[in-house]
Amino acid sequence: MTRILAIHGVNQYDPARTPEAAASRLGAVWHQALNRKLPVPVDAVDMRLVYYADLLRPTGPAAQSATDDLDHLSPEAADAARRWGELHGLDLNKAQGRVLTPVRWVADVVAQRKGLDSKLVRRFVASYFPELVAYLHSPARQAVQQRLADAIAKESPTVLIAHSLGSVVAYDTLWQHAHKVDVLLTIGSPLAMPDIVFPHLQHTPGSGKGVRPHTVGHWINVADPGDLVAIPQPLTHHFDDVDSNVSSGIGAFSFHKAASYLKCSATAKALAPFLG
Repeated sequence: MTRILAIHGVNQYDPARTPEAAASRLGAVWHQALNRKLPVPVDAVDMRLVYYADLLRPTGPAAQSATDDLDHLSPEAADAARRWGELHGLDLNKAQGRVLTPVRWVADVVAQRKGLDSKLVRRFVASYFPELVAYLHSPARQAVQQRLADAIAKESPTVLIAHSLGSVVAYDTLWQHAHKVDVLLTIGSPLAMPDIVFPHLQHTPGSGKGVRPHTVGHWINVADPGDLVAIPQPLTHHFDDVDSNVSSGIGAFSFHKAASYLKCSATAKALAPFLG
């Protein structure tokens, strides 16, 4: 039986459940979405999900002040959001300068240029960058990696599917812990994002390009050309030894959703050769 381990992206915190229950619930959602297009029977794939959102949540007084309001982002998250806006062509020097430009304005202009609903993009920015910064620039980073490393050691998966921020966690973990995985499938990955993500990876060779972890047999990347954080594309321009880079639309207004990536034909086709 093919064993698939999955790791989620941002905005998956489930305060009503234990981490184990949250992993089970979200894993079932992922399994159902993936099975839409898989060329094998449902029972032929054993899929487990690694949940880590609880490790990135603030505790104590900080938790009480946590908010999705763009006006209350931390300075680090706000700076990352502004730099993200520049990657989408915004010239913040012509606005008010990077430091003074409101993140709300950045989100609205990106939404307008991409033909997306501004409220959806605001909510996306408000959830994405605080969690990204919490992973990259806090002690929680090691705890998140350890949780994934422990799961890989326990499950011995054939395939590791990593969405969004989860792909950053997977890349770091596979370099730090050297666990063997036959296939790494990254979907909606921000690994190549300059200034914000790429310089902060825990393995960046002197060549200036990332490289497939040595314990990974095959690396497949799937990215929607309209995904707001899977930039710049293609990933192969920034990482060596990516065996397959697939550009595939996953549906209007679904530019970054894990379920949309999992149930698209391109993902199933990429996985098919490795499913026993």
